[in-house]
Amino acid sequence: MDNRMWGGRFSHGPDAIMEEINASIDFDKKLFPNDIAASKAQARMLAARGIIAADDAEKIQEGLDTILREFEAGTFTFSRSLEDVHTHIEARLIELIGPAGGRLHTARSRNDQVATDLRLWVRDAIDAIDAGLAELQQALADKALEHAATVMPGFTHLQTAQPVTFGHHLLAYVEMIARDRGRFADARKRLNESPLGSAALAGTSFPIDRDQTATELGFDRPTANSLDAVSDRDFAVETLAAASLCAVHLSRFAEEIVIWSSAGFGFIR
Repeated sequence: MDNRMWGGRFSHGPDAIMEEINASIDFDKKLFPNDIAASKAQARMLAARGIIAADDAEKIQEGLDTILREFEAGTFTFSRSLEDVHTHIEARLIELIGPAGGRLHTARSRNDQVATDLRLWVRDAIDAIDAGLAELQQALADKALEHAATVMPGFTHLQTAQPVTFGHHLLAYVEMIARDRGRFADARKRLNESPLGSAALAGTSFPIDRDQTATELGFDRPTANSLDAVSDRDFAVETLAAASLCAVHLSRFAEEIVIWSSAGFGFIR
């Protein structure tokens, strides 16, 4: 597979070092399932609006299903010359189904494509994190109930201060994790808008249906402004900030386990 994206007016391809710098496939391959999902939604919308033929849309769906199976089986071939996950999937689709594969990119740019993929990936990550935190909360609450009357020393700066119960101590972390989950939920709510249809930066003249793709991909609504949709990644930074605060709480609990299991304390094994 060859990358012809940057042909333009140049008679030669980029130098090898430029290809090395410009390739993102080593890390953005994580977006593979998200890119497939967004592309399938795009193809169905294009067919529903009569922008591409129904038989082309069917071929695209079948081709994307095949590509996803190859990825999941570990048989999909990656090439640094194809730069990113989007180019890989499109090139393989055209290999499989011919010119119909190129019609998938109608009314879409890589700008709104990657913005959509990343929102889907971050949303999935938040959902997985939240599920894990909910399990941790439940485990801590169960242990707190079991030790509601188990007395232990409370410490300030590792100095014995006041008596507390082990249950009370554990419930402190239940509260911390509740706030962590709230921050992730807030971030998820703000990111859950679909950039598809924003195209490169100013939309498209094709009569697309942004509500259809947004609904199919589980977004609450399409983004309101195309420039904002393709140019900002604040949702990713906000999610990382929530993750950082959560990591502080988890680190604090982990350090207490280290201290409590030391010879000087011997509270736990």
